[in-house]
Amino acid sequence: MPSVLETKRLLLRKIQREDVTPIFECWMQDEDVSRYMWWKASKDRNDTEEFVQFELGNLDNNRWNRWIIVTKDTKEIIGTCLIFWNEEDGHFDISYNLGKKYWGKGYATEAMVRAMRYGTEVLRIKEYITSCARENKVSAHVLEKLGFQYEKDVPYECNGGEIKTVGKLYRWRYPLAGRL
Repeated sequence: MPSVLETKRLLLRKIQREDVTPIFECWMQDEDVSRYMWWKASKDRNDTEEFVQFELGNLDNNRWNRWIIVTKDTKEIIGTCLIFWNEEDGHFDISYNLGKKYWGKGYATEAMVRAMRYGTEVLRIKEYITSCARENKVSAHVLEKLGFQYEKDVPYECNGGEIKTVGKLYRWRYPLAGRL
C-alpha cells in the first residue's frame, strides 16, 4: 500500500499511532456516524486505540486497504475509506465514513474514486460488491455516483449487530462502471 494517495482536495494516507485522538474525536464516539456501520460508537478511547492497533497490524495486507482521509488545506483527519476482501462472501468490498461535520461536501465520493482507482490499477480488482442500509439514502447516492449498480435487497446488520434491517446490494464491474 502506498504511503499517500492524492485527490484535488484530499490526502489518503496510512493510519498512524498518533491518529487515536483525532479519530476518536472525529467519528468513533459519534452514534450518528456509526448508525449504519457495522461498528458501534464508543465513548471509551480504548476502543479507538484497539481500532488503530488493528489497522496498524494490517498495513501490509493487500486484502485490507484502509486509508485515513485528510484535507489538504487544513490537514484535518475527516474520515476513513477501505477496500477489503470480504472473506465471508468471497468478494472485494468497500467502506467509508466521515465525521459528521464533513458530510455533504463530496469527500466520500472523492476519496473512494481515488481508492478504487488504486484497487483497479494496482491490486487489479475488477469487481466490488457492497451494501448499505436501505434507510441510508446518502450512502446509496455515493455508491451510485461511484458507478455501482443496485442488484437486490439483502439482510443488513449494523451498529455492532444490534440493528437488523434491509440492505441494498450494489455491484461495480471494471471496465463497465464509470468515475475512475
